[in-house]
Amino acid sequence: MKKIILFLVFLWMVCVSYSQNSWIRVNLIGYLEQDAKVAVWVSKQKSLPDNFQLIDMTTGKVAFNGTKVKNTGKQPAFESSVRIDFSGFTTPGTYRIKINGILSAPFRIGNDIYADAAEMPLKYMRQQRCEYNPFLKDSCHVHDGISVGDPEGKRDGRYYNTTGGWHDASDYLQYVTTSANAVYQMLFAYTRHPEVFGDRYLANGEEGVNGIPDILDEAKWGLDWLVKMNPDSNTYFNQLADDRDHVGFTLPNEQKVDYGWGAGKERPVYFVSPKPQGLFKHKNRSTGMASTLGKYASS
Repeated sequence: MKKIILFLVFLWMVCVSYSQNSWIRVNLIGYLEQDAKVAVWVSKQKSLPDNFQLIDMTTGKVAFNGTKVKNTGKQPAFESSVRIDFSGFTTPGTYRIKINGILSAPFRIGNDIYADAAEMPLKYMRQQRCEYNPFLKDSCHVHDGISVGDPEGKRDGRYYNTTGGWHDASDYLQYVTTSANAVYQMLFAYTRHPEVFGDRYLANGEEGVNGIPDILDEAKWGLDWLVKMNPDSNTYFNQLADDRDHVGFTLPNEQKVDYGWGAGKERPVYFVSPKPQGLFKHKNRSTGMASTLGKYASS
């Protein structure tokens, strides 16, 4: 009986998910009390709302009735959209916007909403770590990598320790260009506003205090990998792994892609090209080497 009930609940949730045709998008960090406060309503239907409510998450009651709604027309993938303005509401708290039974994600109004905002991108970066991943509390891709594409044709097939760094996106490829940019942005942010960055995590990404601001721990994690991608004055790598990575949705510590050296073993690490990169009229004026090393040097 319990299994039947659970199945029916699951089926109901799926049906609700697929039957929903309108959504409300808000600033998930929140809104300052005296700042402009705008949200967006989008729908697969052509009907337009002319009012909305703010629901207080503490009491469950309506805290504000709003009518400041501007038609913003048809949008890609949506038949209609409106801009919702509730700038006149300034009471601190946690709320949801409600329109025709549709609820937004919870959000806060308050002058302290940015107090922990600096932690959000660092949390993401820790989750993206390759080799030891503190989010998973496990390691991945510990055999990287085997060199490919030597411009001189002499060093292909060699093992270079290129473990570490960050997975680039929703796949597990890794690039010097994006990693160097991430390191630069973190160090730039710290030099401008060191006072906003706390010390809540250890160098390995797990919770703890080590006397070093977390943003510097994270930047060093990236720098250590960049050094591995430039192991000597004549060896420059640009990319780790390739599109063979895209074989399904698995956690990095469970991935068993076989690049030719065994399932879950070494991945290819690609040399920087000495030729201009890009396609057709979009080809860079600089070579791949100059472009990559310029980003590397900036970090």
